[in-house]
Amino acid sequence: MQTYQQILDTYSDTEISFGPESWRKFALLLAAKKTRKIAVFTGRNSADKSGAWRRFEQAVKNLNLQIARFTEIEAEPCTETVEKMTVFLKREKPDEAVAIGGGSPMDAAKAAYLKFQAGQSRHDFFGVNKFSSANPGKKLKKVICFPTSSGTGSEATPYANIVDHRLKVKKLISEIEIIPEYSFVIPELAMSMPEHVTRATGCDALAHSLEGFLNIGQDTNHPRANDWALESIRLVREFLPRAINCGRDMEARTAMAAAATLGGMTIRYKSTGLPHLCSFSWFGKIEHGIAVALLLPAAWKYYIQRDEIAHRTMLLKKIFPGETPLEIIASYQEFLKSCGVPTSLKAFPAVTPELLELTAKSAGLNKMKLELAPKPVPLENSYEIILRILQNA
Repeated sequence: MQTYQQILDTYSDTEISFGPESWRKFALLLAAKKTRKIAVFTGRNSADKSGAWRRFEQAVKNLNLQIARFTEIEAEPCTETVEKMTVFLKREKPDEAVAIGGGSPMDAAKAAYLKFQAGQSRHDFFGVNKFSSANPGKKLKKVICFPTSSGTGSEATPYANIVDHRLKVKKLISEIEIIPEYSFVIPELAMSMPEHVTRATGCDALAHSLEGFLNIGQDTNHPRANDWALESIRLVREFLPRAINCGRDMEARTAMAAAATLGGMTIRYKSTGLPHLCSFSWFGKIEHGIAVALLLPAAWKYYIQRDEIAHRTMLLKKIFPGETPLEIIASYQEFLKSCGVPTSLKAFPAVTPELLELTAKSAGLNKMKLELAPKPVPLENSYEIILRILQNA
């Protein structure tokens, strides 16, 4: 049986170190690079609470390093924060940039380090490969990541989600030049996550892997992506309830850390679908992981109208038991319920009928995401189809 490290080693975009030995490997990496100054990005208190900052300082104490730390990254990082981080980088001029935290610090650091090195407006890079397309062949230095939650998989992706308060939406940078070159996944750093964060981040990892697995149109993007997705789904199914029930369960935390990174590896090559599209503007109203988990069944029922997706769904029967695609979806919903996830979006007062209307109308602005869905959504019918999915959720 393969170890988590062996499975993660099949990913060539990022050198992923898994487990407690990662601290020593990180120190050796900095020594080999002859690093003299690093900029470290963290949340406001998560790195201190998890013990990550203390462990980080211990790991580098013999390296004669200058460390500049930026701690003002909020839970949903915005364009203004990325701008402040960019100014910080310009002032400090570090040899390397490090992000310690959940998806928010990692995403914000990736966006800021891109902007710092490219020297352009913070809005220039939203979209797909805006930097690399304009600068063919140019390579950038990458953020070194230490995830302290088990959900986004940002330590292995080309994505950075940043809130634009002016437009009241979360916008996406998808850029191959921000995929971390090195990530250090240390499961014990996630042990301080409270129950509700464990639940939401675990649901996010599950949604990444399920959405990627169902996306048959991108099966040829990487020969191992579906294997990564299936292993991630299996791990979440087995270990998320344990991690929720006992945050100190090291076996469960280790499995969930691996599942989250595998989910990130999956969506590097296989796009997420309609649940992620619909939840982009819901920040501050419902936890992202819960939102995509609850949107998935209704989207999935739309997908299985396509025979190929119905067949793909049946490949999940050993994880979510059922004799038909609808039974498998129902099994998935029962799993969510067993994890303490509400049964519908009605449980969240901020998710109003007006919000669903607005979401359905704005979905048509993302033509590419509609086309990449496992069952593509015709642009001319997108409002009706998306609104029906949202109402069913």
